[in-house]
Amino acid sequence: MGCHHRAVSRPLFLAMVSLLVTLIGCGAGYHVSTVNGVKTVSRTDEQGNRTLVYEVDKDGNTTVYDEQDPMYQKHRARQHMTEQTRQAAANRSERITQAPKRNTNDPIYVALSPPTLDKKLKQAEHTEGAISQQMRKEFESDRVIRLVSAQENKRNELAQIRKALAGTKPFRKPMADVDVAPRAYMKEVYGINRTTGKAAKMIAVVFEATITSNYLPAEYKVTESGNVLRNVEVTKRFVDQIKRVIKEKIGPTIPADRSAY
Repeated sequence: MGCHHRAVSRPLFLAMVSLLVTLIGCGAGYHVSTVNGVKTVSRTDEQGNRTLVYEVDKDGNTTVYDEQDPMYQKHRARQHMTEQTRQAAANRSERITQAPKRNTNDPIYVALSPPTLDKKLKQAEHTEGAISQQMRKEFESDRVIRLVSAQENKRNELAQIRKALAGTKPFRKPMADVDVAPRAYMKEVYGINRTTGKAAKMIAVVFEATITSNYLPAEYKVTESGNVLRNVEVTKRFVDQIKRVIKEKIGPTIPADRSAY
């Protein structure tokens, strides 16, 4: 059975081609480019005439050429929201800095995310989630640190931001004082064999973590590594590092009355 094609008249076909060429040639609409760190936004009309709308330099300063253009209006609205967020965070940080702080033995609430593992380390786990469970075990045995749900904490943080932007009450008490985001991977390393004294290759497990305060704008990074066959020992050293940062760096900055922030 043959295929049937719907006939198109030559005048209509030529008109369609002409319209397509016009659109391609003129490039009607907005054009955004970034050169040497300077973002330029311009618009082009159907005749191909280009008009500069606004530019943003490397330092974030905006030069406006058409205040009434919809693209600039959107840009200004985004800038306003960013400034509101920055100011709300600055005001909150100032209040926290001046507030009385928690006692040394008071609990510190920590949102520990499950560690992100590379493919090789996932395959090397004896049971799925073993590394995550070992990490949690090390935290749960601590007398000061208390683990809370990372997902619920993130939802609470978003709610805080919405409240601040709406100009309502100050930030509500976060479920966590600290966020911990760990990752781990395997890699080959070279060193000296203590028994033979010769150069040798070893498979190491590497742990990294980003530790973030939910009060003052502070972020810390820690890393620990060792023979993958001694994974439990390496995990303990890694968690010990994280706990020291939480207790010694972030702990003294946590306000005594969390409900006010």
